[in-house]
Amino acid sequence: MLEDEIEQSLLEELTASDQSSCSDGDDSSGTDDLTVVEVIGSECSNNESDDVQCATASRASTALSATFMREDMTNYAGQREQFVDNYGPQNETHCAKVFKMFFDDQLVELIVRKTNTYAAQKVQARSFIPLCSRMRDWKPVTKDKMYVVLALFMLMGIIQKPKVCSYFKKKNYILGTPIFGSIIYMDRFESLCNFMHFNNNDHIGTYQGPSKLFKIYPFLSHLNTKFQSLYFPGQNIAIDESLTLWTGRLSFRQYIPLKSSKSGVKSYELCESSMGFLWSFIIYTGKDTVFQTAFILGDTNKTAAIVLSLVEPLLKKGRMLWMDNFYNSPALAQRLKTLKTDCVGTLRLSRKDVPQRVKEKKLKKGELVAQHSGLVSVLKWKDKKEVTMISTYHGEKTRTKLTKCRQEK
Repeated sequence: MLEDEIEQSLLEELTASDQSSCSDGDDSSGTDDLTVVEVIGSECSNNESDDVQCATASRASTALSATFMREDMTNYAGQREQFVDNYGPQNETHCAKVFKMFFDDQLVELIVRKTNTYAAQKVQARSFIPLCSRMRDWKPVTKDKMYVVLALFMLMGIIQKPKVCSYFKKKNYILGTPIFGSIIYMDRFESLCNFMHFNNNDHIGTYQGPSKLFKIYPFLSHLNTKFQSLYFPGQNIAIDESLTLWTGRLSFRQYIPLKSSKSGVKSYELCESSMGFLWSFIIYTGKDTVFQTAFILGDTNKTAAIVLSLVEPLLKKGRMLWMDNFYNSPALAQRLKTLKTDCVGTLRLSRKDVPQRVKEKKLKKGELVAQHSGLVSVLKWKDKKEVTMISTYHGEKTRTKLTKCRQEK
């Protein structure tokens, strides 16, 4: 078979699943291939993603990959890893029971204790409390009342009004929501919102987590643990970043104009492709963000460190990881393949170890060029525009899916 025919056959059969998630857009902030050690010592970049620190493994630093031997596709024999893990929900599927699994008694009791402690500290710190202050009427909250507040928070996400007091207006027959006032008084609700806490301020001296997340770190840790224990993702998983809307004052607030929220709290997330279930996440807090995993070596670049930190518990199980060009690189793809994890995704030509022939080849519409380095294949084709992709196996159809992802983006 001629080389062009082999390449065309490979492209038509390359990777994927109708449930996968990926994109080739440049909505992520730019990055380069600096290693973790270089990133920690670098202060010359204006990009917030260039300020990420990573905790390296204690073993000696070794290269993520050897020199890439760039070969034509005539002898490429990539195979998909066999999926050997369980998947799906591990317990109940009824919506109310599922909510109680995530927001269980342990978490709600934690919120109750910390809220009552913070309210007592605030009251004791005041030498004089005005007669009209809600502090005079403060009573310790109970677990049942905290569940009521959480339920109202969810209801306020469905019924949206401009102010909190708008929910408690009983005389407005058109826009009134009498259920709020019948469940809790407005002053009591606002007091609980003002005093709600997830950590004890007096424990900051012994705190060892991310400094900027001290106030909510127990809550985040609890959710991350529950996400990973109550649901096992299927074979296809995806990593991307999300921006949660926040317009207030915050030192690690990010502004990404291509995101729908534009301004807010940035997080790196690993999700299952079929259900969209959020399985693990890392909040980005600026240059002090730490990624910890035994698979991070001394020369691991910062985007690879994000991927390895998120996907570590799912490695060596035969899963397929989908990424966009912010994370993907030949070195990372080869490392994942050695850990029995396939990957597919778009690729930036500026990445290290991209074959020179793929970089320089000028394509006409419908043409493609591809080379491999044993475990990893790099392809570039031109349909409406040039797209470079990286893959560690061939099997199902990928070209159609990647084109669809670009159109949706």
